[in-house]
Amino acid sequence: MSAYYDYYDGSKLFLFISHRLGLPIDLVNFLIAQLAALCLARLFRKPLRLASPEFRHSVCLIIGLIMGYFCFGKQSIHMSVLPMLNYTLLRVVPHHHMGNVILATSMIYLSCLHLHRQIYHTADYSLDITGPLMVITQRVTSLAYALQDSYSEKKGTNATPSSESTCVKLARIDKTPSPLEYFAYMLAFQTLMCGPVVFYADYIKFIEGGRVDGEDKLSGSEPSPRRAVFYKVFGSVSAAVLYLSLAKKYPITVFEELTDPGSEMSRSWSALYLLWYAYLSTLVVRCKYYHAWLLSEAICNNSGMGFNGYDTDGTPKWDKMSNIDVFGFEFSQNFRTAVASWNKNTNTWLRGVAYERGNAAWRTTRVYALSAVWHGFHPGYYLTFFAGGIFTVAARKIRKVARPMFLGSRPKKVFYDVVTFLTTRVCMTYATVPFVLLHLTPSLAFYGKFYYSLHFIALGALLIPEKRGGKENSDTSLKSSYSRNTPVTNGDMKIK
Repeated sequence: MSAYYDYYDGSKLFLFISHRLGLPIDLVNFLIAQLAALCLARLFRKPLRLASPEFRHSVCLIIGLIMGYFCFGKQSIHMSVLPMLNYTLLRVVPHHHMGNVILATSMIYLSCLHLHRQIYHTADYSLDITGPLMVITQRVTSLAYALQDSYSEKKGTNATPSSESTCVKLARIDKTPSPLEYFAYMLAFQTLMCGPVVFYADYIKFIEGGRVDGEDKLSGSEPSPRRAVFYKVFGSVSAAVLYLSLAKKYPITVFEELTDPGSEMSRSWSALYLLWYAYLSTLVVRCKYYHAWLLSEAICNNSGMGFNGYDTDGTPKWDKMSNIDVFGFEFSQNFRTAVASWNKNTNTWLRGVAYERGNAAWRTTRVYALSAVWHGFHPGYYLTFFAGGIFTVAARKIRKVARPMFLGSRPKKVFYDVVTFLTTRVCMTYATVPFVLLHLTPSLAFYGKFYYSLHFIALGALLIPEKRGGKENSDTSLKSSYSRNTPVTNGDMKIK
């Protein structure tokens, strides 16, 4: 354990709490920082509501810098170096190359830190600077492409393939931000630790007083986020309690025993029980993400960020910064819906910087490749994204053929819904175990227990011929998985 504490650069002020709770000091610091952020966020709705934009920018930036140093110590220098490097590029790179250059630069910088983390730090260390840098990478690349699209549109040379691009419509930027605007946006404390990614246009509206529905804070009463904050904090606490209750009962690390043919798991566990255990253990891991993302969303809402208009019954919606639809993911009836419900704002970012750029024939490949590299270089990520890619396409083809057969009567439709629900749970569990295990050998051993059967089924489904107009429908279907949650506003938290 001494190596773990020696490696950790963040504050050790609350080490006594870490010992008492039995939690690593990095996670204790993360919780303290997020709880402090939840309280400080309230300042932006009351004392600082009518403050000047410059002062609000400054407060966001200063609190973000303090939080970063508290949690990451000297590693937090990267939180300044990457934005500085990219701000220089924003100023000097020709507009028509801006997005691609900054995407390449950011991904190379992030990849170097991913490799450093993968090679040098201990397995016990679960939260490091790559988490915030993943979010900063999303912010700076989305800003660069928004500027590129705006400048190109002014000259009549917009190269964005889709004229109905949600990213272009909602993230339009007329000028390069000033240094204060830029760095405050990059290091805003509300979403610094684990996202969600907030797009620049939405951040500026929040700072300058604009509302999503077009009204100004000075000209109308702002709806209270109190109820939304309460529910999200409650959901976050519930997810944390569930994780702490079940983590020791269903540890994902037991799958490493599959590499030993003589272990009890290898000899006595049936494939069905192994799949059931995998579902429970990955559910426990997801609870960590639910806890972190819901708490981060509550912080955004408590500061007045994330208002998204009103429901038909007049209820205010505070879901513009939503990164997870828990029920949408856990009860989805197809793989596409599950993917669209998880890390939603990252899906929007991937759509804006990968899906809508370049050759339409390689959209799916670009999205999954960028997502995998953005996460890091552990083999488990690539196994999961490869499986996710073929499962997404295969499920779409099977759905086109099978679904019409079950629409003739209600009992048939109910049967179809039950089957697709169970199938989606099986496929999602099967695909995501390597993402959590990270390493190649136990991941392949897990797949080997099932003889790679779902891979072969999915690859077989890819051979189903497209119907007439199938290519067009295919593009529309995949595009909908990135536009289900239309707000263009996570980053993914680096929790292992």
